[in-house]
Amino acid sequence: MSSSKVKLVNRVLKDLLEILKNEPAGKYLMELDEDSLPQMSDAVLTMVQFETALGSFHTRYRKYLPDFGENYWITSESIEYWRQISEEDV
Repeated sequence: MSSSKVKLVNRVLKDLLEILKNEPAGKYLMELDEDSLPQMSDAVLTMVQFETALGSFHTRYRKYLPDFGENYWITSESIEYWRQISEEDV
């Protein structure tokens, strides 16, 4: 890979690392080494690792809620919102 391609890929990976750093798979993720200019197969392997980590992230924090009929991100804000709706129904 060329230096410019590695830098381009690493810009995206840096953003993803910020999101995934505290996830279980985050400890296995890293940017491409700009000094050694990795082979394309190294980049593909790295991207597969990120894709797998993102899949786990999605599964962990996004759930289908039959009462609402949609998929939702599970956040502290959404949990509080659903709790309020539930209390209003009582």
